[in-house]
Order: sequence, then C-alpha cells, then structure tokens
Amino acid sequence: MMKILSRYVLKESAGPFVFGLSVITLVLIMDFLVDIMNLIINRGVRPLSVIELFAMNLAWMLALSVPMAVMVAALMVFGRLASDNEITASRALGVSFYRLLIPMLGAGIVLTALMIWFNDRVLPEANHRARMLLTDITRKKPTWSLEENIFLNHFEGYSIRVKTIARETSEIADIIIIQTINAERIITAKRGKMFFDDNGTTLMLELEDGEILEVDSKEGEGITRTDFVKQIIAIPGASSELERTSQSARGDREMTVGMMLEQNRERRDLVEDTIKRTDSLTAAAISAIFNPGKNGTAGTRPRSRAVNSAYNANRDILGKLTFIARTAENYNREINSMNVEIHKKFSIPAACIAFILIGAPLGSIARKGGFATGIALSLFFFIVYWAFLIGGEQLADKGKLPAFWAMWLPNFTIGGIGILLGIAFVRQTAFVSTVQTIQSFFTAKLNRTTGRANENSR
Repeated sequence: MMKILSRYVLKESAGPFVFGLSVITLVLIMDFLVDIMNLIINRGVRPLSVIELFAMNLAWMLALSVPMAVMVAALMVFGRLASDNEITASRALGVSFYRLLIPMLGAGIVLTALMIWFNDRVLPEANHRARMLLTDITRKKPTWSLEENIFLNHFEGYSIRVKTIARETSEIADIIIIQTINAERIITAKRGKMFFDDNGTTLMLELEDGEILEVDSKEGEGITRTDFVKQIIAIPGASSELERTSQSARGDREMTVGMMLEQNRERRDLVEDTIKRTDSLTAAAISAIFNPGKNGTAGTRPRSRAVNSAYNANRDILGKLTFIARTAENYNREINSMNVEIHKKFSIPAACIAFILIGAPLGSIARKGGFATGIALSLFFFIVYWAFLIGGEQLADKGKLPAFWAMWLPNFTIGGIGILLGIAFVRQTAFVSTVQTIQSFFTAKLNRTTGRANENSR
C-alpha cells in the first residue's frame, strides 16, 4: 500500500509541477522579451543571434523557476488531498501526514541534486556564452564587457571594479581602480561613465566625486591623497584588449565552484603577500624609531635632524601601509563575493526541499484553492525568500555576515516555518479526529439508550 500511495502522490505532483514550471518560466521570458525586442528593433541584430541569446538566458530562468514550481506542486497536491479528505482517510488507515510527504521530499532531494549540477556546470557556461554574444552585439559600449562587483584585471597595469552598471547609458557607480603602471594608485569614485575615444582604441573613464591615493616611487615622499569632483582616466589599447579577453574573462556567475575556489586561493596568496609587505614596513618603522641615525653617521648628525628623518620615514611608511591595507581590503571583498556565489549554487537548489516543507502543510491547511492560489502563495514566499537572499548577500559582501549564513538562512527560515506548520496541522487533525471519535461514541450511546427507552415504553 505504501508504494501505491507514493506513486499516487508523485503522479499527482507531476502535472502541477510541469504546469507551474511552464507558467513561471513564461513570466520570466515575458520580462526578458523587452530586451530581445530592443536588440531586434534598435540594433538590427540577426534573428539567429537573438534566438541563441534567448536560449542561453533560459538557463538562469530555469534555475529560478524550478524551486517555485516545486512549491506550486506541493501547495496544489496537498491542498487537493486535504479538500477531498484523502489525508483524513489515509490517517484512518494508519498512514500519517509525514508518510505522505516522504515521496515528494524524495523527489525534492533528487531535483536538488540535479539543480546543483545544473547550476555548477550548465548555468555558468550559458551565462558566459550569453555575455560574450551580448558583448559582440554591443561592442561599442564598453560597460557590456564588465561584470558587476568583480575586478577586471585584463587591462595592462589596471584593475577595475564597479558595483553597478547601467548597460544602456554606459554609466557606472561605486568604482575602484588599482593602477600599478607608472605609479601605484588607488582611484575611487562614486559614479562615472565609460566610453571609447573617437579612434576606438582608448577607453575613457569619466569619474565624478572621488579620491586618488598615490604612492610615489621616490623614497621619502610618502602617499598623496587628492580629492576630485571630475577626473578622466585614459586606458590606451583597452578597446582591442576588451575584444580579445571577452572570450576568456569570466565573472563569478560564469564560473564553476572549482574555478571560484581557485580564484579564492590566488586572492588569499595576494593577501598573504600584502601581510608580508606590511610586516616588512612595520619592522622598518620600528628600526627607524630606535635607530634614528642609522642612515647617516650617528656621531656627526644632530639628534633633532635624526629624529626628523625618522619621523619623515615613518610618515612615508604609514602612507604605504594605508595603500596596502586598501588593496588587501579589496581582495578580501572579492573573496567574500566568491564565497557568496559558491554557497548560492547549493542554497538555491536546496530551496526545493524548503518549499516542499512549507508548501505541503500550507496547502493542507488552506485546503481549497486551485492553480491561482498555488501561484499566488508561491510568489509571496519566493519574494520573501529572495528578499532574505539579497539582504544576506549585501551583508556578506560588506563582511558583516558569513557567506554560509547569508545564503542558507532563507532556507532554514522557510523550512523551519514549514516544519512548525506541519506539526500544527498534524496536531489539529489529531485533535479534530479525537473530538469526532468522542462525539460518535456519545451519539451511539445516546441512540442505544433512546432505543431501549422506546422499547420499555411499549
């Protein structure tokens, strides 16, 4: 009987899952169609290229719609089972609510495993190919070759990271540029714009409201800080470099877990190098304090001049330490961003299990309600889930929350609420069943007593 019930629950779940997946994916496609039509109408892109771009973007749509479709299926199936009193009938046969939930949870675990593989193998490659194609289509707009919140290290002597990008206007915000050619500089700006010069060979960055930290190579001059309202940075040869590296440069959403772990290892090595540089500079500062006459003849230099020399040397060292600290901070920020993406590849597929845990009892409690109810409740909980996910990602990027908790807390929250709802439903069902049993007992006893009284009266 258990096998029959399991097959029955899975069979009943298949239809709502496929239907929910189709509808939710169609909703996501409709939103994407606006960009597709813009490419066709305004840019004259060939239909085959548009179809290829559309096919590549289906990957991220499926990554989002599968968990939502699972919740739709759980809500609809258990809602119908409850409204048809099949859960009550199963309980009368000794089959608990939890036992009915097992086959769907098993299917959810299988889907989770498949989606983890999909998110790690298929999705990054699809995202990468879609971005390459979009870069070719809009190659006159340099912002299409950048990834948000990822350092692009393929310009010689420059490393660029932007927080947000407006693709249509080439406007960028929260910019960090690390320059290592000619001079060591860290340039930050709140906003700006990217464009090519008239020859199309030099990338121009028009930055606004920022600062420049510069360490001069000349000994003793230290660090210079310059605030600016507007600054233009020219990167020669960036156009050809952008075109050349668009085939291999990958953002975090275009990497597998193995690629991101390797990137993190490289970043940690760079952080360790900065720590060694910090230790070396600190040792030099201590030496300058306790041996102020080391660089000259101690007996012939006045004490005040030796102290002033040590002070100037330490000021120079302090400026370099500030520069190194900023660099290490940027590397650590990128490591946090990579860790978030690694956990996201596992947490979003695992949402299938969390949504089953909350969808089954919620559907059983709601009882009546068709596909529209299932879609509405699924959208509500998915919006709550996604709000938790985005908020956690932002906190993790700022280093205020570990990447693990940032990405897994939504699953634990939704799944925990689902478990509590399941317990409440089972207890409510048990209480109602007990009341009905007691009521039936007293009704039967009353009927027997009434029947005997009627017989005696005759």
